[in-house]
Amino acid sequence: MEIKNKTAVITGATGGIGREIVKVLSAEGVNLVLISKSNSELATLAKSLNGQNNTYYSCNLADQKGTKKLAEELAEKYKTIDILINAAGIGIYKPIEEAMTEEWNDTLNINVTAGFIITKSILESLKSSKNSVVINIGSGMGVIPEAGRSLYCMSKFALRGWSLSLAKEFKGTKTDFCLIELGSVLTPFGPMSFEEKKKEMESGKAYLTPEWVATKIVEIIKSDDRQSEYKFYPSGYEPNI
Repeated sequence: MEIKNKTAVITGATGGIGREIVKVLSAEGVNLVLISKSNSELATLAKSLNGQNNTYYSCNLADQKGTKKLAEELAEKYKTIDILINAAGIGIYKPIEEAMTEEWNDTLNINVTAGFIITKSILESLKSSKNSVVINIGSGMGVIPEAGRSLYCMSKFALRGWSLSLAKEFKGTKTDFCLIELGSVLTPFGPMSFEEKKKEMESGKAYLTPEWVATKIVEIIKSDDRQSEYKFYPSGYEPNI
């Protein structure tokens, strides 16, 4: 797939992985539609990019009504969308006794429901592309049940099932659905800071870098033979099942 001058929508655009994906796509000449919660961070990111055809929208994806309003606006404005990357995510790691209903709802809304709302709303725009792709950023925690991470695992198991089901539903069409399953990535996502993870890495724990992840994802987007599921785990990070 030739991606120069294509239109890509990216949620979680200012996050550790999302930001790097945006940079690589920008360097490839893609027209970018950036979505994130922080308007100021979006503005700063947009100013750093190549090209003049980039736009951004601030949206709290935990709010279903706000997400739906944004998705409808995207469908109205962009009649053809070639790439959708659902990269927004939240990681709440707590034992069930400490988890709050609001945290459960936020986890489900951001990690799963927002992707559903946006994908469904812009489906006709994706179908109008000669070759479109939806990339869902999953996790090894969508395969590995982990103690103390039930909220996060719940959302990533759900995302995995949804994405793989759609891959079958759209098999043979012009729209591909790809799940990118990641192990530990060197970003401040989750309960540990970037500095804490970097110290662990220096002590021998393996992490994927967001730059490496972004490059691999763009390679998948450009591929003419995309798979429905990709697993990228650092050494020592293997499923227990």
